[in-house]
Amino acid sequence: MFRDAEAFNRKVHLLWLGSGTAEESHAKSTTATAKALEAAGIRHSVFLSQGTAHEWQTWRRDLHDFLPRLFPEKAASK
Repeated sequence: MFRDAEAFNRKVHLLWLGSGTAEESHAKSTTATAKALEAAGIRHSVFLSQGTAHEWQTWRRDLHDFLPRLFPEKAASK
């Protein structure tokens, strides 16, 4: 699915990755995945919640970053 970056980017409007930095192995994996996507020319967004793990605060920050990207027309109207 990632072999043709242009086709993928046309079909997928938002590929979003997020994790908390306190879960070091997960944050490293997320960062490595983002670097691989960038190298492949795949458009994506990454959010790392500083100092949090797999917890409510991480999810809350993730949603705060993710939702405006999912609904950009709503974010632009504010």
